[in-house]
Amino acid sequence: MNSDAAKEILSAYRSSDRDGADPIFREALNQMESDSELKKWFEEQQDRDRTIREKLAGIEPPADLQAKILARIRGEKVRRFALPQVWLAAAACLVVGGIALFYSIRQTGPDRFQEFKTDAMAMVSAEGGPQLDLRTPDLAETQNYLREHQAPRDDALPSRLKSMETEGCRAFVWKQYPASLTCFRMPNGQLLHLVVINREAMGNANIPVGMKSVGDWHVMFQQKDGMLMMWATQAPMEEFKQMVVKVAAEPRLGS
Repeated sequence: MNSDAAKEILSAYRSSDRDGADPIFREALNQMESDSELKKWFEEQQDRDRTIREKLAGIEPPADLQAKILARIRGEKVRRFALPQVWLAAAACLVVGGIALFYSIRQTGPDRFQEFKTDAMAMVSAEGGPQLDLRTPDLAETQNYLREHQAPRDDALPSRLKSMETEGCRAFVWKQYPASLTCFRMPNGQLLHLVVINREAMGNANIPVGMKSVGDWHVMFQQKDGMLMMWATQAPMEEFKQMVVKVAAEPRLGS
C-alpha cells in the first residue's frame, strides 16, 4: 500500500476504538508512520472531527422538548411550565446553530461518492481477495445469482468480458442500496472487479470520468441505465483498457 491508497482509506477512519482493529485501517496507519505529510494530514482530519463532535455534544434541546413532541402526537396539552421568552429564544438559537453546523459538516465532510469509492476499494483490495457469495468460472451463473438476489448488474457487457471466466460474485447492501460485485479473471491471471449500484445512492455527487490510478490500482467509473459502475484492477493499464474499451465508449457524466 502506498500513501495515496492509505489516504483514501483513512478518509473513512472514525476512531481507534471503532476502526483500530480493522486490518485494512491498520495497514493504512502503518503506512502513515513512514510518511510525515500523510501523518500531518491525518492528524488535522482527526482534530477537525474532534472539534465537530465537541460542538455537537454542546447542543442541548429545550427541557420540555420531549413532552411537547409527545403531546403533539397524542393531541394533548403539555403539562409543563412555560419557558420564559428568553429561554425560548436561546433554544431557538441552539436549534438554528445545530442546523447550520449540520450543513457545514455535510459541505466539509466527504461526499457520498467518496465514501462509496473508499468502501468499494477496501472491499476489492481485501487481503486474499474480496469476499464472494458464489465462486464460479461461469458468468451466466453469476448473473443468475445476482438476479435472484435482486442485485443491480450489467446485462450488456462487452463481448470480450462475456467470453471470460469469472472468479465469482457477491450481492450486498451499501447504505440501504442494493449493490453487486462481479470478479472477472483476466488472461494474465489477475482479477478485474465490477461493482454496480443504483446511481441514486450517490445523491448529487459529481462522478469523475476517464481512467484513474489509485496507488497500485486502476479505476474507471461509468454511468449507464441509472446505474453507477466501478471497474477496478491491478493489471497493467494497457490490459485494463483492452478489457473495458467498449465500456469506455458508453455514455458517462459530462459526455
